[in-house]
Amino acid sequence: MKSDKLTEYREAAAPLPDAYWLWPLYGKGFENLGLDGGPIRVPMPSYGPDQLLVRHDACGICFSDVKVIRAGGAHPRLFGRDMQTQPVVLGHEVALTVVGVGENLHDEYAVGQRFVVQAEIYYRGR
Repeated sequence: MKSDKLTEYREAAAPLPDAYWLWPLYGKGFENLGLDGGPIRVPMPSYGPDQLLVRHDACGICFSDVKVIRAGGAHPRLFGRDMQTQPVVLGHEVALTVVGVGENLHDEYAVGQRFVVQAEIYYRGR
């Protein structure tokens, strides 16, 4: 039987790679996104019994991400942070698929489940 790659992707049926790509921001401006104009390859993280491992299928860029790119370490959320040694990875509005489920979460989640995250941050009741 011929494999349906889209179905495999949606179900997270393929084995996980050893590493993945991401675009950290090392300072103010787009020129500080990634290293040498490109993404970096990082090891695939492990997950514990109370954790999920997810694949980001899509990521929206929010205006708050644009503010961080424009301000770099001067952004209030990052004030005092040395972005060269502690870069930030942008993107908090994501469509994702569960690719790993910790043993204590098997009753709540399953590999292949899909979610959308729209982060809301409350500060001092607002």
